[in-house]
Amino acid sequence: MTTDIVRLRVSPWEVLTFSLEIAALAAVAAWGNQVAGWPGLFAAPLALAVFWGTFLSPRASHPFRGPAWPLAKLAVFALACAAALTTAGPLPAAAFLGLALLSVLQGGTR
Repeated sequence: MTTDIVRLRVSPWEVLTFSLEIAALAAVAAWGNQVAGWPGLFAAPLALAVFWGTFLSPRASHPFRGPAWPLAKLAVFALACAAALTTAGPLPAAAFLGLALLSVLQGGTR
């Protein structure tokens, strides 16, 4: 009997960034729901996911390069922080922003 073991090498920074991406989608969805009702609940995170997948993801079709990449990443996280501020309050938004800054500063450039 053979056992194939797949070992994934995922750094804690990648886990943090992925968690922030999911939190950003949730914050933007909550904001979209607050502003536009159920259509905003779906449209706002979909727009964010399309932007992230097109320009910022590891397999992006048109990736940002150099200093534009962390700046764009920070801009997306700042937008999500503003959404969290209006829906969840200042403490969760500040925690999100702090973790986002840590993720962006650690991430470097492509």
